[in-house]
Amino acid sequence: MRTIWLLLILLLTGSVAWCFDAGSSCVTCHSDRAKLKELGAEAMYLDPAQVDREVGMKGKPTCVDCHLGDPKAADKAAAHKGMLAPFLVAAGKNHKGQAVSREAAGALQPLVPKGTGMNSMIPKGDPRKLQEAGVKKIVGIQWHDRDPETMAYAPRVAEQTCGKCHAKAVKEYNSSAKGLTKNQRAFRDWSEKQPGPQNCGMWPGQNEENIRKHTSIPYTKAMNGAMERSCNMCHASCNDCHFKPVANKGTHSFGKPDTPSCYGGGRASICHAGPMDRRRGAGYVRGEYAFPANLPQGAHVKAGIECLDCHKPANHQFGHLAADDARNACKNCHGQIVKAVQSSSHGKVDCASCHVTVSGAYQYTFWGQGHYYGVETPYGKHKEYYGTRDLPTIIKNAAGRYIPVKPYPMAVLNQTTELGPTGLLFRAIPQRTVAGNPRIGEPVTFEVARSATDVNDAYIVVGTRNDLPGGNKAILWIQMDKLSHAMGKPRNCGSCHDSKTQQGKSEWSYFEDRDVTKPFKGSYTIIADKNGIRFSNVAWEQPSLAPNRKLQDIAPFAVLPTTAWDVKGINFELPYNKARTDKTRKELDSFLAKLDKQKADPKTAEIRSIAYHNLAMAKKMLKQK
Repeated sequence: MRTIWLLLILLLTGSVAWCFDAGSSCVTCHSDRAKLKELGAEAMYLDPAQVDREVGMKGKPTCVDCHLGDPKAADKAAAHKGMLAPFLVAAGKNHKGQAVSREAAGALQPLVPKGTGMNSMIPKGDPRKLQEAGVKKIVGIQWHDRDPETMAYAPRVAEQTCGKCHAKAVKEYNSSAKGLTKNQRAFRDWSEKQPGPQNCGMWPGQNEENIRKHTSIPYTKAMNGAMERSCNMCHASCNDCHFKPVANKGTHSFGKPDTPSCYGGGRASICHAGPMDRRRGAGYVRGEYAFPANLPQGAHVKAGIECLDCHKPANHQFGHLAADDARNACKNCHGQIVKAVQSSSHGKVDCASCHVTVSGAYQYTFWGQGHYYGVETPYGKHKEYYGTRDLPTIIKNAAGRYIPVKPYPMAVLNQTTELGPTGLLFRAIPQRTVAGNPRIGEPVTFEVARSATDVNDAYIVVGTRNDLPGGNKAILWIQMDKLSHAMGKPRNCGSCHDSKTQQGKSEWSYFEDRDVTKPFKGSYTIIADKNGIRFSNVAWEQPSLAPNRKLQDIAPFAVLPTTAWDVKGINFELPYNKARTDKTRKELDSFLAKLDKQKADPKTAEIRSIAYHNLAMAKKMLKQK
């Protein structure tokens, strides 16, 4: 009887879990814990049945389906030839943001998070091995569907691996805007009026000669390569979205994209954490991702809403920055309020215009002499002006909606060409052909175009200065990124309707140890009215510069006139009839006082909420109660 039970258990467990290729040398070697321990590589032990359970595809993809290599070879070198594996990103004497193997860094521990922080998946490595390799610090970890030379997502690798089971999805992603980083790669020249100079800079990949042509001091291949690697690491691969070791449910766990994967999956402030929390400053997750880290989280992340609850990709196409899908998702939870707003005088006002208040992150950014991973370059990004803006500035987008933005001064130095004043523009991309990288499976070229109504990010080019101490041309502009995600309690009505002049206060602190020897602080007030936009009360502490840094490289505002970023001739007044608005605000106050006398129940609470968005509708609802 005991034998029958044992046979039954073996049959059941075999049918559920033991679907792997037992004859593979991958399984033979990596499932032998004793042998791996003898070789000093016990961390590479894997229970093949557990791997199958984590992957969740009933053993269909074998080890080599995902990792390549030779499953018939018994010799390690032969078995591992051409094999794909996660790799580390290193900085130091011998590595300038370049790939290093986990083995060389002494970081062969299992891929499990250390804690819950945004760097929880980045291993520290073995100090002795790092020193031998000339590595000062491990700055990142990348999954194996990336090109170790450029850090870019490698479409060919995805076709060879993920594509064996998910051919349609890989094909869709490889031609998508996200898969090819199309929109970012359309930025080729700082002096182009459209799409204009921007915070993330010009795309270095397949663009080295063009950048060199427009740069007034030497720009080398090494400089371009360091910047390209840095840029590529922020843009997503298949595994960035679907591989989930950060969930701590196994080293081979996969699934649909979720908020942690959208925010870098425990591998620093990359993917959407960068543009949302580090640049715009009104990010979704905030917490330790925010700069500064004490900014309040929005209501939606507190409620457990996932990114894809509002953003609905179709066939791996993710829409654009002004797409209706996310905005229309509001009515899934706030149907009555959306209806109220749409039929009110605020029907063309974006929800975020009222419900995003304090923003953080960059308060200045300057591209000047600096470094990437220790490579000195004319295009170091001096962005660490982290601080807060108390209120956004409201502008009308190209589609006629009023949206909140965070205007702040920017400049790029060391230019050979000039760009004149542009007025207020949205980042349209004229139709253009962009070079791909066929070596990693991209097309030779691809087409990119974007209309002004496809994007909510704006800018104003102030013009070109020739009076910096270095004598090189500097293009100045005002970055105006749309704020969207950190939604909470609204700004008060008076912040828009007590005056048609808009005003905000920025406070910041800067520290980057290759630029300054200690932090320095500053502040400014931004005023937007019928006369234009200007930065007043500009103040800063005197910075203590690091060796080989010049003040104009990191803080051109300290050597230019305080009015250098002021722009006239654009009307930023908030359009409203003061008499009518004052009357409506008094009616609202009176109505709310009347509601206070009503029985406190869910219906009364709903009416109160509607009243702030559409007083006429709320009055009607109260009559019908």
